[in-house]
Amino acid sequence: MDSARTVQICRTAQPEVPRATVSVEMITANITEESTAVVEIGVTWEGDASVLLFGNTVPIELPHRCSWPETGLVLLPSPNGYERRADEPECWKPNLPADDDFGHPLGLMRKEVETGDILSCRAEIWGDHWAENCLEPGEYWFEETLSIENEGYAGWGFALRIES
Repeated sequence: MDSARTVQICRTAQPEVPRATVSVEMITANITEESTAVVEIGVTWEGDASVLLFGNTVPIELPHRCSWPETGLVLLPSPNGYERRADEPECWKPNLPADDDFGHPLGLMRKEVETGDILSCRAEIWGDHWAENCLEPGEYWFEETLSIENEGYAGWGFALRIES
């Protein structure tokens, strides 16, 4: 990577459930050799008291690979315990074996919510260790599901753009 990259939020697709609103905000937009970009992802519950279901992290399962393209970026919890690959530190790729898929949660976590509750987390933007390229400029789409106990689920997502 010849120079610092900048990350911006392109668009957000709201869940079809009108009782929830998703927000995505850049906390740190620059990716340099010293630090990576950080995004805050939030879901505001606007409906009556309910129970939402999540994996290990709320409101998005982390680590989370981009949905499109199939490889490129991965969101990791901030802070996290991952080490960068020493041969490409500027790429912010986790030092993991090629066959490591970050694992998947076993079961779901129940989270009781009331009107106005905001569920949020911060995620660092890293290069996917499966990707051949290094934080390539372009658009990356992330999809997630909002699950409501005994009611169903609704998809939501957002796009990030990397620029050099």
